Amino acid sequence: MVKSKSYHIAPLGIMDVTAIIDRFEEMLVSERNLSLRTLNSYRTDIEEFLKYTEYKIDISKIEIEDYIEYLNSKKAKQSSIMRKISALRQFFLFLIEENLINQNPILEIKLKNKNKPLPKVLSENETKLLLSYFEKKSNPKLQAMLHILYGAGLRVSELVELTKDAIIYDENSKHYVLIVLGKGNKERIVPLNNVAVEAISNYMNNLHDEKIKFSRYLFPSRAKDGHMTRQGFAKLLKGLANEVGIPAQKISPHVIRHAFATHLLSHGADLRSIQKLLGHKDISTTQIYTHISNEKVRALVEGNPNIKKLKI
Repeated sequence: MVKSKSYHIAPLGIMDVTAIIDRFEEMLVSERNLSLRTLNSYRTDIEEFLKYTEYKIDISKIEIEDYIEYLNSKKAKQSSIMRKISALRQFFLFLIEENLINQNPILEIKLKNKNKPLPKVLSENETKLLLSYFEKKSNPKLQAMLHILYGAGLRVSELVELTKDAIIYDENSKHYVLIVLGKGNKERIVPLNNVAVEAISNYMNNLHDEKIKFSRYLFPSRAKDGHMTRQGFAKLLKGLANEVGIPAQKISPHVIRHAFATHLLSHGADLRSIQKLLGHKDISTTQIYTHISNEKVRALVEGNPNIKKLKI
């Protein structure tokens, strides 16, 4: 048997780097179905690494360890370093499969996520304080967004990217649910409580701007075609916190998502159900919430609903 030859371009030119990363992205799109945001993150991390190695790809484990030391010297967060190494693992695996290198230098690199901080969490009383704001003042859009975020535990990107046809009626349970497009373009079904449904209906009934009214997005942008930005919603949320007397630095969309998970856990939801609701690929990601409660009682979400579109 004739072995396929590997070829090295060391150091590479910038044009060579671009061509290889382009091929790597094509593989990620075709085989992994990653989101555009994740692809951009991978590309940025890999380009940064190759610039550090002066565009060499045939490198040793020691050179990767030197790169990690370099990142530490720049005071990079441990979570950021782990993300970069994760991207490089995928990249070097691709280089091996494409016969661009003979040995994978990153195989023996192991990182521990030391001192990983626990997520910031609002108490149930603080959450009630946020939601009670709407009893005194009218803001149908923000009310609907907050009730969906807290009631369904969405990521902020999932919230702002919701389309109107994502709200559907489950014929089996006789309740409304959301079809959420999560990481890796994977869909999951999340139940909507009655308060959230009422908030959405109230918001939709108060739409008067024709451009907003007929947009496919549930929360469109006023400035341009498309949906509200994550930053735009985060700003609204911090403004709401200031109104009710909660420090703005304590509030973010992700903090609300954490509150959803920890409050469910403290009220008896089991970890697997919370994992399913949050769209976590690995249960270990969800286990961080066990610092609130170890109680396991019942499953919250089961079954595959027979659904129809909600018209509102």
